[in-house]
Amino acid sequence: MILQEKNSGNESSFWLEMCPATNFPILKTGLKVDVVILGGGIAGITTATLLKQAGYTVAVIEANRIIKDVTVGTTAKISVSPNKIYNNLISHLGISKAKEYANTNSRALQKISEIVEEYDIDCDFHRLPLYMFNESLEKVNELKQEFEAAKKLGLPVSWVEDVPLPFATGPAIKYDNQAQFHPRKYLLALSNELNGEGSYVFEKTRAITVKEGDVKKVITDKGSIMADNVVIATHSPIYDPDGLHEYLHSERSYVIGLYARGKFPDGMFIDSFPVHTYRATPTDNEKLIIVAGEHSPVDVEDRNVYYHRLEKYANQHLNVESFEYRWSSKDSVTDDGLPLIGMTSQEGIYVAAGFGFWGMTNGTTAAMVLTDLITGKKTSSIDLFNPLRFK
Repeated sequence: MILQEKNSGNESSFWLEMCPATNFPILKTGLKVDVVILGGGIAGITTATLLKQAGYTVAVIEANRIIKDVTVGTTAKISVSPNKIYNNLISHLGISKAKEYANTNSRALQKISEIVEEYDIDCDFHRLPLYMFNESLEKVNELKQEFEAAKKLGLPVSWVEDVPLPFATGPAIKYDNQAQFHPRKYLLALSNELNGEGSYVFEKTRAITVKEGDVKKVITDKGSIMADNVVIATHSPIYDPDGLHEYLHSERSYVIGLYARGKFPDGMFIDSFPVHTYRATPTDNEKLIIVAGEHSPVDVEDRNVYYHRLEKYANQHLNVESFEYRWSSKDSVTDDGLPLIGMTSQEGIYVAAGFGFWGMTNGTTAAMVLTDLITGKKTSSIDLFNPLRFK
């Protein structure tokens, strides 16, 4: 069900503005499905979509409303690289695992493109390059090392001396044929396809715990539901038999949406030290420029401090006409920078967490890996993302 939702207040994600609100029902008791999925963000909804395509009955359960928390805190860049990661991965995990992660990112990007085409989703999906640079020229050597690592892994990179931004950046890594989209439009379309044929989306239903067994019982504040498999795709696992929360470190990042004078180039941009990112998205008026950066503890008392820093940074780099939106997002990072995706120590209970502020790609990867695991398909990514690897 869809209602019309209007953005309220200054601190609100652009992705929520003028986008349909959801009104799915609360849990119906006495149901049994093949897979229950806890969490209505990109990982949960994409997993449900792929499993339903594979012939499974699914139920997505969300404590609040779907696509309204971490997923809409994103800048919605879909790319094989979130920052300078591959040189570090090669150094710490070896070239084989680094290449596997690069390949999973490429597959996730392609999967989103295929889903958009298959369901004919109007979500502003657009192919474009991503540029990664260091405004601080003293870090150029690190950038060059990252370029060599990405090239060694077979990623679509080139070294360019100029970046088409309206300020000086120095040289950059250019990743060709990456993408961006409107994440809420994308996921709303998928969620409306989920209901029916024995599958469900339930909102305003808070999961409390999971009882193990050949048939699992998910207990919520609105009753219980049975399933052969359970996927926990919440920000922090609400059922955590392995103490995975010890390996997840939560942070908050900040985003502003603004209009600026002059033409903004067709590309996505990452200044990797200190991290600031740019992209634009179409609106009824003109392109809205989305700038992200700054990090803080999750429970910081005054977020205005970080918004003001980001606005000051934007004013120094762009000819800002007006600030229209600002929002923040919390996410979790693991010790090795790779997400936790796979089966817990309890048979048939799976987890997806620790996306490290790269949820569009990592969340889609999680859906693909979990679908492979549940359907019994062999996947080379099991060991790479094994949620028990730190134990």
